[in-house]
Amino acid sequence: MKSLRIVKYTLVMLVLNTVLSTFITLIIGSDNLASLPFGKYFTYQLLPSYLLNAAIYTVMAKRNVVKVWNYALSVYLLSFIVGTVMVSILLQMLFIPPLWFVEVPLSIAFAILGTVTGIKLGTLDSKEVEGP
Repeated sequence: MKSLRIVKYTLVMLVLNTVLSTFITLIIGSDNLASLPFGKYFTYQLLPSYLLNAAIYTVMAKRNVVKVWNYALSVYLLSFIVGTVMVSILLQMLFIPPLWFVEVPLSIAFAILGTVTGIKLGTLDSKEVEGP
């Protein structure tokens, strides 16, 4: 496994998620996000992030179908750890999201969905190249 590839996808994921979250917060407002009911919070804040992550996992898996599950797990764990550490440093305390029991399983599900989609697309591309 190439460690540089894992670091690259982790950094891409962290940077794009930060940009997306900042954009959403600027559009909706941080006070408004905090007061939203869960359904709207999920739609405005969580779902776009999960879809972006799934797209990144899809690109990663499509480009390298070999050992893709090892890469996906490594990227997921590294981005989870780095993200938690960064937020905890910014808040100057260990931060566990209040809805972690919802967010963690959903993020895992979208990582799996993106990886499976990338594997399917990668194998379809390889079959097209080989021909009938």
